[in-house]
Amino acid sequence: MSLVGQKAAVVSFGISCQTTLQVDDHVELIAQALGDETLRKSSLPFDAVLTHPTATAQMLDADTFYPASKHELVLYKGAYWAKQQAYFRHECTLRKSHPLEYLRGKVNLDRGYRELASKFAHLSQKFRGLKELERLLFVVSNSQNDLPEMQAEIRKDAGASIISMESMQQLCDACDRYFDRPCEYILVTYPNLKTGRGSRPGLSVFELKPDQTQWAGDHAQWRALWTDYFRANPVALAKAQMSA
Repeated sequence: MSLVGQKAAVVSFGISCQTTLQVDDHVELIAQALGDETLRKSSLPFDAVLTHPTATAQMLDADTFYPASKHELVLYKGAYWAKQQAYFRHECTLRKSHPLEYLRGKVNLDRGYRELASKFAHLSQKFRGLKELERLLFVVSNSQNDLPEMQAEIRKDAGASIISMESMQQLCDACDRYFDRPCEYILVTYPNLKTGRGSRPGLSVFELKPDQTQWAGDHAQWRALWTDYFRANPVALAKAQMSA
């Protein structure tokens, strides 16, 4: 999940579930640093969707976060929206709560799409509501060690998880346009999973040392980067620019 409070939000922007876990696991540290004790875990559209920054930027520009019909989905272990290259890994899956599908080993796409559309229509409205908050911080990570397996499920190679600095800058620009103000961004990555150089106001990049976890990530390294980030950025970017 992401974190949303009365004044601020820390939002998972993918590209994997490690982002949401490491946001959730540090809620107390983050709430104290932001000065918003009302921060609570809250589901938003990108929490559990495998999507590259380029695709996320396109969705922001279109203000559309899920497909318009079932015909835009391809079923793998989850549902793949080919048009936007977004993998809803935890949607349209085989579950014992749908016993006939589970026994037959085949998801009913009509049912799966109805549930996906209903869920993401609600999450999309929550995401749009973030415009009312004072401080918005968006977090992207590609340091989840089983990402190559996730990519393989949708017939992509491991290189699909590499993030270029150009694509991150495009995402930041799209998000700033969407919310009509400068927001804050964190990219958490491994050195071999990032390409390009350059900097952008509001974008902080943290390179982790590879860990041995399957998907959760190194808690200590994440705690350190949260601490370092808020020490360097004690106030919202928009306020900092206004006072400069």
